[in-house]
Amino acid sequence: MYILPLILLFVICISILIDYLSIKIKKNAFQIVEDMGIGWNLANSFDCANIEIKTMTNPDQQLTLFGNEVPTKQIFTSIKKYGFKTVRIPITWTHFMDESGTVNPVWMNRVKEVVNWVLKAKLYCIINIDKDGSLGFWLSQGLSSKDKFIYLWTQIAKEFKNYNEYLIFESMNQVEYKIGDNYDYITLLNLNQAFVDTVRNTGGKNAERLLIVVGMNGDPNFTCAPLYKIPIDPSKKLAISCFFFEPGRFTIETYDNPWTYYDADGKIQISPSINKWGTEYQYKELYVFFQNFKDMFIDKGYPVIISQIGVITEDKKEINSIREYLYSVFSVAKSFYGIMPCLFDTSDKKYGPLNYYDRVNDKWYDEVIRDNFIKISKGDFLKFTDFSYYSNKDTVNNINENGYLAIKIGKKKIKKIIFNVRISISNIYVNFGFLTNNKKGFYFTEQVDGFLGKKNFDGSYTYTVDVSKKDYNDYIEVQKWWNKEYSTFNYLTIEYENEYTFLNYTEFKRVYNNLYSLSEK
Repeated sequence: MYILPLILLFVICISILIDYLSIKIKKNAFQIVEDMGIGWNLANSFDCANIEIKTMTNPDQQLTLFGNEVPTKQIFTSIKKYGFKTVRIPITWTHFMDESGTVNPVWMNRVKEVVNWVLKAKLYCIINIDKDGSLGFWLSQGLSSKDKFIYLWTQIAKEFKNYNEYLIFESMNQVEYKIGDNYDYITLLNLNQAFVDTVRNTGGKNAERLLIVVGMNGDPNFTCAPLYKIPIDPSKKLAISCFFFEPGRFTIETYDNPWTYYDADGKIQISPSINKWGTEYQYKELYVFFQNFKDMFIDKGYPVIISQIGVITEDKKEINSIREYLYSVFSVAKSFYGIMPCLFDTSDKKYGPLNYYDRVNDKWYDEVIRDNFIKISKGDFLKFTDFSYYSNKDTVNNINENGYLAIKIGKKKIKKIIFNVRISISNIYVNFGFLTNNKKGFYFTEQVDGFLGKKNFDGSYTYTVDVSKKDYNDYIEVQKWWNKEYSTFNYLTIEYENEYTFLNYTEFKRVYNNLYSLSEK
């Protein structure tokens, strides 16, 4: 008759022990990032800004500046049921700060109220300093704004110093510091280090809170670069963040406002937007981007937050391509341990360009996208690592959106470049070259020495160029220059010095197409 009380006592003791251990055993940075699952941005809300407005007195004026309704508590309990475990709240502080950097308590309390709603919904919450670093605002000035930056983070950190580990700080957002035409990595490191030191010195739970330091200009190419340096953190709880809108011509360039650039002759050229995504090059490019995250950060002990992901929905982008892109980017992110992807959702179709979830009516504009996020959150997705193989070669035979053959190489060391071309007329001089960049991230085009395509009769020819002594980086794109109309590329092969992991595009695409056709029925 004493068995039942003993069992109850045992259960109570175990429960107390588990609670005690959960307090004493702190999660490391990777455990936290993995637990964060997939994320969603409360965009075009706290981050709204207008350079012509110096100050505001009513927080709702800023929250509704870009067309959205004032956030409600219900938004966060609703977004959770679609599989999201993290809410990122980008915050622009400029309009509620005086010249010294003192934050208006009205704004701080409004921020705190919404953060509390997120945490009460049992979600992780990321807050940052957002458009203060762009649009000509104070933080875009670099080191001259350092004291104000430190003062602002001191106020934020002290306000939230007793909040648990579900609250996460991110140093900044998209900052583009330059010296001339080159990115100023020293200034970025200086401010990221000031952020870490400032937050840690405020004590409380900030001493071991997960902190996110931003990459260069939100760009994965210039974040995964040798010049990018990570600040020192005695707590060893840092993550790195950047955006992912690759390729930009599909994700954020609009049909009616195409990008332009100057060619070598100083003439303006148009780089038109593309409305489809899913080619072999684009998939392999995607895979290599995330391999770069792994090589540059994950393998060195730093998890990665992809803080903004999305595709313009209010343009002429093909809906199936938008679905496939979002599915693939989130899937490849979750295929790698220590990467957390976050959807950028402006929500209101009248004002915002990237709209997925209707916050007011609790519904998704596209149910396939909604269902895919639910599946991914449950681990029900195609893992890119299941479609990988090891080799010292990679080959493509489809031209990219620029009309050339290209291979995203990332940080791999190249031995040979091999390509096959059909020349359609005799006695013609065809000149070829490569577009790539160096390890500092500067793009350039060059003709490889001795690389001339002069032939005396029609036919297909294979060219092999030894580039083992060259310092290529990021990608190789084989180009045709003079008399290019008389030649057609057949395939491009890159031979590397070592074996690396590559994506089996054909197999992935076959399996994806089978599953995707079922998801639409």
